[in-house]
Amino acid sequence: MIHLKVTSVLLSAAICMSMAVSPVAVLADETEVPSETQTTDTAETKETDKPAPKETEKPEPSETEIKETEPSETEDPDTKEQEPEKKVPEEKGSEEQAVERPETEEDKKEALNSIVASGKCGPKVNWSLDKAGTFKITGKGSMTGYNCEYSNETDAYVVDSPWFSRRKEIRKVIVSKGVTTVGSYAFRECSNLVSVSLPTSLKIIGDGAFGFCESITKISVPKTVTRIGEGAFSSDYKLVSINIPNGVKEISDYTFSFTALTNVVIPSSATSIGKYAFSGCKALKSIKIPSNVTHIDDRAFRNCTSLETVDIAFVGLDWIGTFAFQNCTGLKHFLVPLSVMYLDSQAFGGCDNLEEIEMSETLYNECKGLGYPFVAKAKVFHYLPAGQDFPDAQNVYYRVLNPEINGTGTVMLYTIPYSIEKVVIPSVVTGPEGVKYKVVNIDPWAFRFHPNIKSIVIGPNITSIYDTAFENCTNLVSVTGGAGLRTIGTRAFKGCTKLKTFNISSKVLKKIGAYAFQGDRYLKTLYLKKTTKLTKSGVKRSLKGSSVKTVKVKKSKLKKYKKYFKKKNCGKKVKVKK
Repeated sequence: MIHLKVTSVLLSAAICMSMAVSPVAVLADETEVPSETQTTDTAETKETDKPAPKETEKPEPSETEIKETEPSETEDPDTKEQEPEKKVPEEKGSEEQAVERPETEEDKKEALNSIVASGKCGPKVNWSLDKAGTFKITGKGSMTGYNCEYSNETDAYVVDSPWFSRRKEIRKVIVSKGVTTVGSYAFRECSNLVSVSLPTSLKIIGDGAFGFCESITKISVPKTVTRIGEGAFSSDYKLVSINIPNGVKEISDYTFSFTALTNVVIPSSATSIGKYAFSGCKALKSIKIPSNVTHIDDRAFRNCTSLETVDIAFVGLDWIGTFAFQNCTGLKHFLVPLSVMYLDSQAFGGCDNLEEIEMSETLYNECKGLGYPFVAKAKVFHYLPAGQDFPDAQNVYYRVLNPEINGTGTVMLYTIPYSIEKVVIPSVVTGPEGVKYKVVNIDPWAFRFHPNIKSIVIGPNITSIYDTAFENCTNLVSVTGGAGLRTIGTRAFKGCTKLKTFNISSKVLKKIGAYAFQGDRYLKTLYLKKTTKLTKSGVKRSLKGSSVKTVKVKKSKLKKYKKYFKKKNCGKKVKVKK
């Protein structure tokens, strides 16, 4: 049974929280939300997603207000001094030379004189800041977590770290191997910080650790990190690149809000996307959400005005919160997974360019009954069992978009259980009351990462294999059929490391996407002997990264296809034969 709920609580998280050694999340309720009949969150459409204090504290002023009230700082002349050059052996020098060159008293004095501040920041962890702006954290174990509170005296937020007053001197942060955490709010408002080096021993990045670091453009997060705290990178306005390790279990509240990220892949280990997690990321164009994510919380993608693609699994997600995609004006299409049990009435408020929303028949009827505003743009789909087409048929389904009585709905193969090793995709499937539907597409999530599939026979009505449809099917050996195939998507068979046979019988194939066979080390020959519609642009970079050495084509197309499959165009030198 599908339950739907309309919420009327506007939550504004408090990024600055009272912290001891271990990070603790504190959120504060704020103002009242407009009624559910409104299509935009009027009280919030003015860039108010930024972290706010607890109710008893004065709200954090905007960036412009801070600049107006905060006296301009003159740069410490010491920060302009260059660190004295040390006479150390070159890395490529002889081993004897390196051993015979001990550190002199002069070297020690030079190093000591370059340090402008230092101290302890954990039971076994120390810190130091030198004249060049390099901040080092050394030792073993956890770093201290700090508190962030509003100060009436300075009319701004203050962190109780011993280096907070010198935060604008910090240009480079180096965390040494052995340190396991970056403490909460440790580097908040280090506005001149441009470089961060994190060790493989790191496990936790605390709440607000790098918040408001306005000069950082990219950060490499070690694979060992399992938690990235609330607001850890919030308001890092120039941050365009960051990797989220596969081990992080949740995308916390505010974590990446107001950054310049453009493309994001949520790791398969994550189970939720928190409130305001990507809110205000106006450069964000695409995001991939795996099936393990069950919750997209309130305002998670609010004001992501450039967001065009939400690549979301068709099963797994059960919750889409209040104003989750509010004002995503670049969004034109959205698929609501079959598993969704909670969908807020204003989830797509202000998405003025949204042309269609795909949703199940049951969910559509529920939304329509509750007067949800977006149902006018909804396209309905339902799921059909596969019958006897597969040996494990009770777990195989097709998705029928806009089912009609005359059988003209669009059908996509939806899900294949891991127990199946061979798939023969049929021409048609039978719907309610015996209506037959043509199977025309292969859904991008139907086979991706399937561990056991060995053989695929593509039905004659299939016209498109979507991007990444068979990516990382590591046991796939053979692909045949596809008489009606027109398009093979980008990276469609990437990482199919055992694929040996690829024989497509289509006469109308026009495009093979870039990197379609990347990493397929056993695939040496493409059989395209019936294909006559390929173009030069249609095979551009198609074989890049593959092991294909030969492409077999129709005799009449030999001369033309030799030009198309030149190394300069397709990314790899191959022989084209009849």
